[in-house]
Amino acid sequence: MKQQNNRIALFFALPTSILLLFFLVLPVLFNVLISAFDIGSNPEQWFDSYLAFENYVAAIMQDGFINAVRNSIIYTLVTTLSVTVIGLLAAICLREPFKGRAVVIALIMISWSIPSYVVGILFGYVFQQDNSFINFLLFDILDFHVYSKWFGLQWNYNELGQLIIPRWLDSEYSVLVVAIPAIWHYWPYSMLLFLAGLNSIQSNVYESATLDGANKTNKFLYITLPMLKPVFIAVLVQNFITNIYNFNIVVMMFGNGTIIPSKGADMIIPYIFRTSFQYWNLGIGASLSTMLMLFVGIFVLYYYKKMRGS
Repeated sequence: MKQQNNRIALFFALPTSILLLFFLVLPVLFNVLISAFDIGSNPEQWFDSYLAFENYVAAIMQDGFINAVRNSIIYTLVTTLSVTVIGLLAAICLREPFKGRAVVIALIMISWSIPSYVVGILFGYVFQQDNSFINFLLFDILDFHVYSKWFGLQWNYNELGQLIIPRWLDSEYSVLVVAIPAIWHYWPYSMLLFLAGLNSIQSNVYESATLDGANKTNKFLYITLPMLKPVFIAVLVQNFITNIYNFNIVVMMFGNGTIIPSKGADMIIPYIFRTSFQYWNLGIGASLSTMLMLFVGIFVLYYYKKMRGS
């Protein structure tokens, strides 16, 4: 009977296994394979020269690699932490039922339902280099350059004393500007996950804590947070993967798909795309994506191991 059940399970798992083989395992193996060869624009010369790990060394030594890695780390940390914190706070505010709660949640989810490339185009216009909406709002309407001096902020002026309008997408800190639309786009989904986790906590747990004299702060620190630990880890891992592989928002904010972000906002995924499909260095591009895959895989395995041990 047990063997028969195992055969039935294998029969139903076979289609999924075949799909995973062709659409996941084989592409990964092929990517690792071409990372060991000097593959350029001529298909007839593919796999002629075996380079072993030379592509990996060349990838690390390329101009812009360290800058792309640095920006990706900053962007991923800022967006992941912001999305997690905002999602948790919103879930706490929306946990208790109130009139119109479903409507509020539906309105919040609109930003998450918009395709990421549309979000990139939208915020590209908001922060565009010339005559941007954000500059019009800050400096023409709110006189932000005047009031911000009270807080020690300094702005640049030309010889005539006119304000030099900042170029948000072409500055040292433009990676933080690119993080804004990502945070706006992704935090509602984190809120849904936290809201589901909060609703799974039984009310009698809080009632018992109240009888023991616990206040709201103690309930949050010693009941809510520990019981939300699996959700926390799932949200962090998912947002980490989503943000480090973010492509559409980054690319569409800079000239509707030119794939050439400014130095302050260039990240690893656009960098890999340019290396592979614009400069046609497929071997180096494959080595870059393999290194990224290994890094993300190690990170995910570590945190899922932590989650299983929690």
